[in-house]
Amino acid sequence: VSHVTAIKMAIKTFFGAAFIAFGPPAVLFAFTIARKPQDVIIFICSAFFWLLSLFFSGCVWRIITVKNSGTDAELYQLALGAVFAIVFQELFRYLFYKLLRYVRAPSQVSASMF
Repeated sequence: VSHVTAIKMAIKTFFGAAFIAFGPPAVLFAFTIARKPQDVIIFICSAFFWLLSLFFSGCVWRIITVKNSGTDAELYQLALGAVFAIVFQELFRYLFYKLLRYVRAPSQVSASMF
Protein backbone atom coordinates (compact mmCIF):
# COMPACT_ATOMS: atom_id res chain seq x y z
CA VAL A 1 0.00 0.00 0.00
CA SER A 2 1.45 3.30 -1.02
CA HIS A 3 1.75 6.32 1.22
CA VAL A 4 -0.93 8.25 -0.67
CA THR A 5 -3.41 5.38 -0.41
CA ALA A 6 -2.80 5.11 3.33
CA ILE A 7 -3.48 8.83 3.77
CA LYS A 8 -6.69 8.59 1.71
CA MET A 9 -7.84 5.64 3.80
CA ALA A 10 -7.09 7.52 7.02
CA ILE A 11 -9.07 10.55 5.85
CA LYS A 12 -12.03 8.40 4.79
CA THR A 13 -11.95 6.55 8.11
CA PHE A 14 -11.81 9.80 10.05
CA PHE A 15 -14.80 11.33 8.26
CA GLY A 16 -16.77 8.09 8.39
CA ALA A 17 -16.25 7.77 12.14
CA ALA A 18 -17.02 11.47 12.65
CA PHE A 19 -20.29 11.22 10.71
CA ILE A 20 -21.29 8.11 12.65
CA ALA A 21 -20.45 9.76 15.98
CA PHE A 22 -21.84 13.23 15.36
CA GLY A 23 -24.58 12.53 12.80
CA PRO A 24 -27.41 11.50 15.15
CA PRO A 25 -26.80 14.36 17.64
CA ALA A 26 -26.61 16.86 14.77
CA VAL A 27 -29.90 15.62 13.32
CA LEU A 28 -31.60 15.71 16.74
CA PHE A 29 -30.29 19.23 17.27
CA ALA A 30 -31.47 20.37 13.83
CA PHE A 31 -34.97 18.93 14.12
CA THR A 32 -35.76 19.59 17.79
CA ILE A 33 -33.66 22.41 19.24
CA ALA A 34 -32.62 24.62 16.33
CA ARG A 35 -36.19 25.52 15.36
CA LYS A 36 -36.50 28.10 18.15
CA PRO A 37 -33.73 30.56 19.11
CA GLN A 38 -34.69 30.39 22.78
CA ASP A 39 -34.05 26.65 22.80
CA VAL A 40 -30.61 27.14 21.27
CA ILE A 41 -29.71 29.62 24.02
CA ILE A 42 -30.97 27.21 26.71
CA PHE A 43 -29.05 24.37 25.07
CA ILE A 44 -25.78 26.32 25.08
CA CYS A 45 -26.27 27.55 28.64
CA SER A 46 -27.04 24.04 29.89
CA ALA A 47 -23.90 22.74 28.16
CA PHE A 48 -21.93 25.49 29.92
CA PHE A 49 -23.35 24.50 33.30
CA TRP A 50 -22.46 20.87 32.58
CA LEU A 51 -18.89 21.93 31.76
CA LEU A 52 -18.73 23.89 35.01
CA SER A 53 -19.82 20.83 36.98
CA LEU A 54 -17.23 18.75 35.17
CA PHE A 55 -14.56 21.36 35.93
CA PHE A 56 -15.36 21.45 39.66
CA SER A 57 -15.55 17.67 39.95
CA GLY A 58 -12.17 17.48 38.20
CA CYS A 59 -10.73 19.98 40.67
CA VAL A 60 -12.02 17.94 43.61
CA TRP A 61 -10.71 14.74 42.06
CA ARG A 62 -7.29 16.34 41.60
CA ILE A 63 -7.25 17.40 45.25
CA ILE A 64 -8.22 13.86 46.30
CA THR A 65 -5.48 12.27 44.20
CA VAL A 66 -2.80 14.63 45.51
CA LYS A 67 -3.78 14.10 49.15
CA ASN A 68 -4.20 10.31 48.91
CA SER A 69 -1.30 9.18 46.76
CA GLY A 70 -0.57 5.54 47.42
CA THR A 71 -0.93 2.13 45.87
CA ASP A 72 -4.12 1.14 47.71
CA ALA A 73 -5.92 4.44 47.16
CA GLU A 74 -6.86 4.07 43.45
CA LEU A 75 -10.28 2.48 44.04
CA TYR A 76 -11.03 4.93 46.85
CA GLN A 77 -10.09 7.87 44.62
CA LEU A 78 -12.21 6.58 41.75
CA ALA A 79 -15.26 6.00 43.94
CA LEU A 80 -14.97 9.34 45.68
CA GLY A 81 -14.40 11.12 42.36
CA ALA A 82 -17.53 9.53 40.89
CA VAL A 83 -19.59 10.54 43.91
CA PHE A 84 -18.39 14.14 43.70
CA ALA A 85 -19.00 14.20 39.95
CA ILE A 86 -22.61 13.12 40.46
CA VAL A 87 -23.11 15.58 43.31
CA PHE A 88 -21.70 18.48 41.30
CA GLN A 89 -23.72 17.57 38.22
CA GLU A 90 -26.97 17.46 40.18
CA LEU A 91 -26.08 20.67 42.02
CA PHE A 92 -25.43 22.53 38.78
CA ARG A 93 -28.59 21.07 37.25
CA TYR A 94 -30.56 22.50 40.16
CA LEU A 95 -28.76 25.86 39.85
CA PHE A 96 -29.56 25.96 36.14
CA TYR A 97 -33.21 25.21 36.93
CA LYS A 98 -33.29 28.08 39.44
CA LEU A 99 -31.66 30.38 36.89
CA LEU A 100 -34.26 29.43 34.27
CA ARG A 101 -37.09 30.07 36.71
CA TYR A 102 -35.56 33.44 37.62
CA VAL A 103 -35.16 34.48 33.99
CA ARG A 104 -38.47 33.14 32.66
CA ALA A 105 -40.71 34.77 35.25
CA PRO A 106 -40.19 38.37 34.02
CA SER A 107 -40.18 37.28 30.38
CA GLN A 108 -43.57 35.55 30.77
CA VAL A 109 -45.03 38.72 32.24
CA SER A 110 -43.65 40.90 29.45
CA ALA A 111 -44.78 38.43 26.79
CA SER A 112 -48.33 38.44 28.12
CA MET A 113 -48.54 42.23 27.78
CA PHE A 114 -48.27 42.06 23.98
